[in-house]
Amino acid sequence: MKYYLWILGCAMNYSDAERISSVLDSIGYKKVENEDDADIFIVVSCSVRQSAVNRIYGKIKDLKEIKTKRPFISVLSGCILKEDYKKLEKAFDIIFKIDDLEKLPELISQKTQNSTKESSDYLQIKPSYDSNFRAFVPISTGCNNFCTYCAVPYTRGREKSRLPEEVINEINELVKNGYKEITLLGQNVNSYGHDFGDKKDNSPFIDLLRNIDKINGKFRIYFYSNHPKDMTNDLINILPKLKHFPAYIHLPLQSGNDEVIKRMNRHYTKEEYLELTDKIKKALPNVTFTTDIIVGFPGETKKQFKDTKDVMEKVGYDMAFIAQYSPRPGTISAKLEDNISKEEKRKREDILQKVLSETALKNNIKLVGKKLEVLIDGQKKNKIYGRTTGFKIVEILSNDAVKVGEFINIEVTSDTPWKLKGKIL
Repeated sequence: MKYYLWILGCAMNYSDAERISSVLDSIGYKKVENEDDADIFIVVSCSVRQSAVNRIYGKIKDLKEIKTKRPFISVLSGCILKEDYKKLEKAFDIIFKIDDLEKLPELISQKTQNSTKESSDYLQIKPSYDSNFRAFVPISTGCNNFCTYCAVPYTRGREKSRLPEEVINEINELVKNGYKEITLLGQNVNSYGHDFGDKKDNSPFIDLLRNIDKINGKFRIYFYSNHPKDMTNDLINILPKLKHFPAYIHLPLQSGNDEVIKRMNRHYTKEEYLELTDKIKKALPNVTFTTDIIVGFPGETKKQFKDTKDVMEKVGYDMAFIAQYSPRPGTISAKLEDNISKEEKRKREDILQKVLSETALKNNIKLVGKKLEVLIDGQKKNKIYGRTTGFKIVEILSNDAVKVGEFINIEVTSDTPWKLKGKIL
């Protein structure tokens, strides 16, 4: 049996897909890169954005057509709201919660009558990594924050942390196998371990970072997503002391206006967010800042939107993932009137993209002439591409001696907002 994975959404969904691959590989199935070659089509879905759900609806017609021509099984998992589940249930042969991944072989067996091998608990399943030098390692799943626009608490449930020894063991094995870049994943990594119930230890995430940093080897560790309300002074102060953690922080803003932030149930203010970014800049002078922003949240006035623009200009982000608000059924904000027109949302997104382009270019200009270490992660024709510690893309003329997955030293020769150019030293 051959299977194809169609992954929508965030890095956590890509990590889920790697564990799905591990389960199917263990029962003798083979992953294919072309959906036309697959016996099983698996969608790892995202319910956070309506656009992702719309793409699934658009794909259903193709899946039905394939089934008229040959035996074929369609599978849906990932983040699925109850409302979407009801609508999609008849369109897929199998729908399962990602927490129930160990049941997938049995579910497929019921459809195919093939013998299967039992799997284990979801978070303990060893993934089949897509890359041989870059890996995602989930440290928790679910979320307790209930931001009013977000579907995650309803699709993944309450926050559940992996035991630190499980995380350490997985990273140890990755480093021994030559992995150079590892990203810790969680809907809110800062609150990792708060469900352990150990009141004596108020900073399990910091302890986890310290223990990971003790692992021998040359590698980088990133982590996201951070929640501003849980980004403590202790965490900020420990980061400069960790040799494996680059000065890179993804800190979702969502909105810069206090009233909108409150309606989003985000638990911080514009002033608190700016104070937080100032603290981080003092601790990590060369920090790369990225963020998430929603434009056109219900009731957001033009004046309130300007507060978001103001924060963007003051922080000076290197990258921002800007989304036009779309209501998700079942979330609290879905009960609010979506009273910002599509045209106005697009206009506000364009304004923020312009600010981002200016701040990213301003930040990149400072790097011209600098000597940086990059991790090579791609090659195209006569050029190779790498990432700085701040995850900035660097384009370099090809060199046959350089391989994907290697660290090299370069000098930055020119810049654009989204890409640096460099030469090998």
